Amino acid sequence: MQAPPYWSGYNWTSIQWISAFLNTELSATDRSLTEILVENDGSLPGSSFSAPTIDSEISKHYTQIRSFLDGEDTEQIFGAAYDDAQWVVLEWIEAIKFMNEYDAYTNGSRSLDDVRKFAHRAHVFYNLVQNQFDTSTCGGGITWNPALEPYKNAITNELFMASSIAMYLYFPGDYNTDPYPTANYSSDTNTTLPSLPFMQPHDPLFLDNAIKEYDWFKSQNFTNEQGLIVDGFHVSKGQTACDERNEMVYSYNQGVILSGLRGLWEATADPSYLADGYDLIATVIDATGWNTQDASKASEWAGLGRNGIMEDYCDAAANCSQDAQIFKGIYFHHLDIFCEPLPTETPLVQGVTVLADGDMAATHSEHCESYAAWVTHNAEAAISNRDQYNVIGGWWGEKQNNKNNDDGSQSATLDMAVPLSPGSWDVVNDPSILDHEPWTCERSCRQEAVGGPSSDNGSGSDATSIPHTELQKRDGRPSHTVDTQGSGVGVLRAASDFTRRMLEKTV
Repeated sequence: MQAPPYWSGYNWTSIQWISAFLNTELSATDRSLTEILVENDGSLPGSSFSAPTIDSEISKHYTQIRSFLDGEDTEQIFGAAYDDAQWVVLEWIEAIKFMNEYDAYTNGSRSLDDVRKFAHRAHVFYNLVQNQFDTSTCGGGITWNPALEPYKNAITNELFMASSIAMYLYFPGDYNTDPYPTANYSSDTNTTLPSLPFMQPHDPLFLDNAIKEYDWFKSQNFTNEQGLIVDGFHVSKGQTACDERNEMVYSYNQGVILSGLRGLWEATADPSYLADGYDLIATVIDATGWNTQDASKASEWAGLGRNGIMEDYCDAAANCSQDAQIFKGIYFHHLDIFCEPLPTETPLVQGVTVLADGDMAATHSEHCESYAAWVTHNAEAAISNRDQYNVIGGWWGEKQNNKNNDDGSQSATLDMAVPLSPGSWDVVNDPSILDHEPWTCERSCRQEAVGGPSSDNGSGSDATSIPHTELQKRDGRPSHTVDTQGSGVGVLRAASDFTRRMLEKTV
């Protein structure tokens, strides 16, 4: 993503919530590199990488992570939907996790001032959502966007579980009461916010929120007949129950919940959280056709892909929005977190993490090893769809399904496009849906509801009034973008980690 040929080919930047996730990937990558240093004395089995090389990569990434703290457009994302805010929370908690692991390895300390700033950024954005769990409709859950009619969707609530448990496990505390995302926020918006409360590390509130959220999520039947998580629930006029389900299936909705389940086990030692994760992962893998024995049937749509390769509905149709272009990478990022080895010894960084007995650790390892071939298969498919700039495309399975494509380009393959299942609203890739019932906006919200514009889209001064999904079509954004490359990084890092963990067991 950082090579000059890439940037000479593309000049688009990402929308803000995706930028937060891309920065999360940098921190996660630095954690993976640190684990190599810790576990292998600085050398990766079967690789020529050395400790100085790895340290150099870590430093390069960290410089960019740190600089993005000041460059992040926090004012824009602060006013977006509730899901957007939580990507920022996870972004800076992941940076803190990296710093904790690296400092424990080096017996040193990166700037404590950085840790305080990362923690405060996470605190500011968590504060936006921590009191939004609303029992007046659906018995609980968080509404996607207050500008819309009530819609309690999977991603917002999965993120609340994941961000809450991440705050409980890794947030170091924050006594800075400044509630504003930027110094100019009050003057720019003519808004005065109440001071932030002090927040202690491992505050029970975080754990309570995570448990409460997951209990509610399970009670609402977010899964279809296949066991895949659907997008969300509307509340009909005059009703209080979630009575109209959107059957749309997206890959990222199957993923974010996994890191939350892993965190809940670390905080409670309740094995049911891991068991729920194993069940969902098995469902997703089956839904890509991976376990289909007949080759001709494996090439048929299985619910979330074919030929063992994850795919979103928009991939073959080539109508993915910027949002959707990152979805698969998000899935594999959170799968990777879920499959980190269970701790059996007191961690280097003292916290609230529970310890697994030998049988539980072995069972977890066996489950995750069984996923490795499928993860690697997806990584290989992703890198097979690079263009002349070595940028990974959005539809990882195109070459397996479109034999006429041999140049890395991606275009609509309508004979492979799959009709949406009945009752599905694909609001991510068709924001015009937001103008109609049951989505009708209470104010102008199409831009805010889907995620907001990119920070630099080359579309002129009126760009901020146009939904970014329309910007994608208007500015000619191709199928190989910073977003699709970020998605590729997600699956490649996961494949690297899964393979490394298996290699380490045999050395």
